[in-house]
Amino acid sequence: MRRPYAIPRRRINVLFAAFLIFSLAISYRVVSFQVVRSQELASEAHAIRYREEEVPAQRGDILDARGRPLATNMLSDRVVAIVDKIEDPRRTAELLAPIIGRSVDDIYERLTDPNLEWVWLQRHLSPEASEKIRELNLPGIVLDPEPRRVYPLGDFASHVLGFVNYDYVGSYGVEGAYNDIVGGEPGKLIGERDAAGNVIALSRSTLDPPIDGANLTLTIDSAVQRIAEQALDEAIAQQRASGGTVIIQNPKTGEILAMASRPSFDPNDFADVSDPALFNNPAISATYEPGSTFKVLVMALGLETGVVTPDTTWEGAQYRIIPGGARVTNALEQDFGPETMTEVLQHSSNLGIMWVADLVNQDRFYRGLVSFGIGQQTGIDLAAESDGLLPLPGGPSWTPASFYTHSFGQGLAVTPIQLVNAISSLANGGNLMKPYVVKKIERADGTEVVEPQVVRRVVSEHTAQQITEMLTTVMETTYQRFQVPGYDIAAKTGTAQIPSPNGGYEEDATIASMVGYGPSQDPQFTVLVKLDRPQQTPWGETACGPTFQKIFQELFLLYGIPPSNPDAASGVPVTPSTSSTP
Repeated sequence: MRRPYAIPRRRINVLFAAFLIFSLAISYRVVSFQVVRSQELASEAHAIRYREEEVPAQRGDILDARGRPLATNMLSDRVVAIVDKIEDPRRTAELLAPIIGRSVDDIYERLTDPNLEWVWLQRHLSPEASEKIRELNLPGIVLDPEPRRVYPLGDFASHVLGFVNYDYVGSYGVEGAYNDIVGGEPGKLIGERDAAGNVIALSRSTLDPPIDGANLTLTIDSAVQRIAEQALDEAIAQQRASGGTVIIQNPKTGEILAMASRPSFDPNDFADVSDPALFNNPAISATYEPGSTFKVLVMALGLETGVVTPDTTWEGAQYRIIPGGARVTNALEQDFGPETMTEVLQHSSNLGIMWVADLVNQDRFYRGLVSFGIGQQTGIDLAAESDGLLPLPGGPSWTPASFYTHSFGQGLAVTPIQLVNAISSLANGGNLMKPYVVKKIERADGTEVVEPQVVRRVVSEHTAQQITEMLTTVMETTYQRFQVPGYDIAAKTGTAQIPSPNGGYEEDATIASMVGYGPSQDPQFTVLVKLDRPQQTPWGETACGPTFQKIFQELFLLYGIPPSNPDAASGVPVTPSTSSTP
């Protein structure tokens, strides 16, 4: 009979030791989890079950002065791929490519990226694209609705509006400048969640509700904006210009009724814009030498300081040598002979305005320009306004010759809004207003109306009246063919050279402009027309005059402003734009 098998004692000892070590390890883990790390693990478990989630606020609408929506919100889908659920990446990419406008290879690369669990393939789908994708019923492809900012009129007033990016943050224009106000404040939801991440309905949860953004009402009148944009487009096409700007301001309040620049962009498709510089608003950020339009401000300083009157006469000259030895002449080297100050403006005499600047003297000259707001931001409520450039005595870029070239708008730089606002002060009896584009902010707890703000008085009411009469005479004589029959308008043109990056000025390249206000007896509008590099003619009068006339003609008709001289207006057809409203 066999003896039973006996387990060696050494093996028993080894098994016992292993069992003891295992038991001790389990005991350590239990003690570690339940005693040593109990607080830490409880916090982690709570964090997993109770998660905080941001609740987005509703972005406010942007309306024009007549209550028409210029920017609003809608839900649109983004197409998302859950990578490990995709059964056939190549086929999926081929089916999606023509719908979402991406290449097959690009989509395939994203669907097969081993580092991604999920990836969005396209955002802001059109309803038609969403429906096509839904019908495909592709495994792993999900349509996720998200808010989208919508601009119903496309590129209309795009530089004023700006856009909202994919993170729903405002950029440029009103959207950028008022982002904190129109964007609202997101809320917070803290709640217990199940394994799928959904809030458990019967569990304890807390909600800090979002504060929706305010609705903004602009000073921009869509009818006036349409007039400005159409007139600018026609002028650029006729003159084969590289771009341009039109600003229409209410000189009594500072309100901007229209602000148009070209080239522009469609804020609905901001992601398709290849050059981000296109987002900048040239009306407030692009600087240029104003040329002869600047003579209006210098003449106003001459009148204000009392060194000249409209009838003061100077003897005239053919040229003048300024400090540094430069020889300055009038535009076509003309000698107009003896000129009154009104004739200096009619002839746009460089030599005549230099004579006025001498009488004003250097100190009063620069103090006056600073008072007009030259070389400083106007404070308009739009993002990225430029200062312009006004070299002052003692500064690194100022020379004794600068005093004379500045008098006829050369060697300094303004933004279009700076010049318009300065000219508007003359239309407003000498009071400089702060320009603005938002006139009402409607919050849930009340409405704020933006009141017009006087910055300062720059000239007396008497001086403003004198310069208005002088500019009205200029319009009646020099620019007679661009008058609106029956209406008095005060205006001045400018033809400015373009500085070269290598020094000096470019040959055969100008910026043409015309600025003015009307009706002269009770100005309602200040208008600036500026064309960059016109090809048909370099001169401000011939390049911008027809556009200037058309804009005023349609403004008077749109607002029902009666003519200053009904007899002159009778029998003259006034044809409005076929699309004054969007």
